[in-house]
Amino acid sequence: MELIITSFEAKYGDAFLIEEPDSNIKFLVDCGFKLTYKHHIKKRTNSADFIILTHSDEDHINGAFPLINDYPEKFALKKVYVNSPESIPTPRTNSAISIRQAKDLVNLLQGKELPFEGLIQGQTIEVSKNLSLDIISPTQTELDSYYEKYNDQVGTVQQNDKGTDITLNATTKSFVEWTKQPDSFPKIPNDIANASSIAFILNYKDKKVLFLADSHPEVISDYLLKQGFNSTQKATFDYIKLSHHGSAKSISKQLLNMISCNNFIISTNGGKARSKHPNVETIAKLAALVDRNGNDEINFYFNHSISAIETRNGPLLSAEERLLYKINYIEQNEIRLS
Repeated sequence: MELIITSFEAKYGDAFLIEEPDSNIKFLVDCGFKLTYKHHIKKRTNSADFIILTHSDEDHINGAFPLINDYPEKFALKKVYVNSPESIPTPRTNSAISIRQAKDLVNLLQGKELPFEGLIQGQTIEVSKNLSLDIISPTQTELDSYYEKYNDQVGTVQQNDKGTDITLNATTKSFVEWTKQPDSFPKIPNDIANASSIAFILNYKDKKVLFLADSHPEVISDYLLKQGFNSTQKATFDYIKLSHHGSAKSISKQLLNMISCNNFIISTNGGKARSKHPNVETIAKLAALVDRNGNDEINFYFNHSISAIETRNGPLLSAEERLLYKINYIEQNEIRLS
């Protein structure tokens, strides 16, 4: 018996298929772009027990539109998990969301009469006897802020969006210098779209995989603290899907000091415009600060060509630094847990 996690090539987005063949269970986590569905998801499967759409950014949600349009004739699906005012039973006075694709998605789900519901920290999805998902983000606070404030914030971003200002990974700093860079994550009220991302711990038998979507590091570290984890009692994971494609703005030293893991999944082709991922700072800090769970080496799994990413964005540490700090880059979009 095994679990298969496939990270589709979704450009600078996220799209994962998780399968437990013995129980004939499979589900999707995000759907990338529309072409992600056409070129990858649709060729791999025509059914899913459910889909988790972690948040409303286009690189996570847009591929769901053609998929749901294919329901039920060409794609079999039982349920969609997505956070929207319509998916939360509690009445709200301000339920407007200015992200057009989020509202359009809800309209499509309702028109197709496809069941959907929200997810919040503290819930657990029991998928099968051996497989469950513990939801760790968002909290009710972040979800309320998403509904109440997101309309104005996203309206401003849509009018003045110039992309995230992330410099090239030029070799202007050494490995040690990168590790000493201060945290650069934004405050939660200024990052409510990502802070309201659905993040979860996948439990399969005795294995644990942390799926961070684009979640905010403080939301995750606060959750781990509440569970009793800290810099001496660390939370151990077999794999971690990095938040926001490996952005340095989605990690914190507090969070990195609380986890133990030596396998990290990065879903990106390098980003777009000035939003370039992954950031070399992220890789350096992970290699230096994260406990490797009893392993000498630390592994970074890429679902796109590493050389193409480095050609576009600059080097992700030198070969000498990777050798010295026992850092492996692996091009592999399938992980199997047994």
